[in-house]
Amino acid sequence: MSQLLEKERVGTERLPRLFRNRTLDYTLLTLGLLVAAFGAYAYLVPAGWILAGLSEAWYLGSWIAGGVLLTAGFGLLGASVRDRSGYWTAGAMMSFVLGTLSLAGAIIAAVVLIL
Repeated sequence: MSQLLEKERVGTERLPRLFRNRTLDYTLLTLGLLVAAFGAYAYLVPAGWILAGLSEAWYLGSWIAGGVLLTAGFGLLGASVRDRSGYWTAGAMMSFVLGTLSLAGAIIAAVVLIL
């Protein structure tokens, strides 16, 4: 008889909301952008400017380090957005997509540096 009274529930899994400070996320994103911007500067600067004579290892290495920092920052930010809302939002998914693209850019720069 108790089996007839039970009603099946179908729903989505909801995790408890975790509120974490996002200082580390934004710090990693800022450092990653600064390091990658230095790589872009070293690559695009005219020959007469400061630090124009750096080898290609400098700008490719900066892009690799910047991409890794951006990957970590976007990953932590996406996890924080997901934890705060309790489910996958567009912001969390976009953060993970940007982190994946940052990692792909770092890998491409590493392959170019190796070749």
